[in-house]
Amino acid sequence: MKVIETAGIVLKTMDFKENDIILTILTREAGKKSGIFHGGKSLRSGNAAKAELFVINYFEYSEKPNTDLVRIRKCELLESFPPLRKNYSKFLHANYFSEILLQCEISGVDSQDYFELLKNTMFQLSGAKTGAEIKFDFEMQLLKLLGVHPNLDNCIQCASYLWKNEHGRITAPKYSVPYQLDARLGGIRCPECCIQSSYTAVLHPGSLAFFSKRQTALQSDSGIRPTQINLKELDQALAIYFRHYFGKNLKTHTLLQENSWKN
Repeated sequence: MKVIETAGIVLKTMDFKENDIILTILTREAGKKSGIFHGGKSLRSGNAAKAELFVINYFEYSEKPNTDLVRIRKCELLESFPPLRKNYSKFLHANYFSEILLQCEISGVDSQDYFELLKNTMFQLSGAKTGAEIKFDFEMQLLKLLGVHPNLDNCIQCASYLWKNEHGRITAPKYSVPYQLDARLGGIRCPECCIQSSYTAVLHPGSLAFFSKRQTALQSDSGIRPTQINLKELDQALAIYFRHYFGKNLKTHTLLQENSWKN
C-alpha cells in the first residue's frame, strides 16, 4: 500500500456517516484525490476546521490500486483563509475557483502548477477589497495551463490582423467598434466577421486591449488597470468560453454574476 505525504487544498466536502466526511482535495504532487476523513465533523478534536472548504492541509494518505477513495491517515491544518468565510463575495469567488478546478483533468505531472495557482489566488483574494480582477487573472492562467487560451492576434474567421502597428509597436485594436470572442473557434472575430451565436460574446475595443495585454503579462501588478465595463464584458465572455470547454454551465458562476454586477 503506497503512502503519500503532500499539501492539499480542500475543493469539496460530502457528508459520510455520522462523524466522517469525504474530502476532495487538490494535492501539490498527485492531482485531485478523494478520501474519507474520519472524525471530520468533530469540533472537539479540531478536525472540523480541517474539513472546511478552501483550507490547506498537510495530508498523509494511502491508496490501493483500482480504488476511488484514498485513506486519509493524517491531516494537519496549514492555512485556513478566514477572510474568505467572512465576506460573501469572497466566499462566492472561492467557490467558483473550486468548482472550475473540479471540472479539470489534472495529472500528477501538472498538479503543482494548479495547486500553486489556487493557493496564490486564495491568498490574493483574502487580502483584496474585490475579487473581479483576481478572478480574471485566475481564469487567464487557468486557460494557459489547460492549453486553450484564445487567439487574440488575428481574426479567427478571416485571419486579418486585429491590431494597429505603429513603428513596430502594437498600440490599440484596429477597429473602434465591437469585436467578438468565439468560444467554438477559440479566438476573436473582427467586426466584419461578427455573427449571432450562443458561442460568441461581445468585446469592445477597450476590453479586447486589456485582454491582450493581460494575457501577455499574466499578472495583476503589470500596471494595466481595467474598468468595471472591461471586467464585466470579459466575465460574460469567459463564462461562454468555459461553458463550451466543459460542456456545461458552472453553477457558482450564476451566483457570482448576480452578486458582482447587480449595480
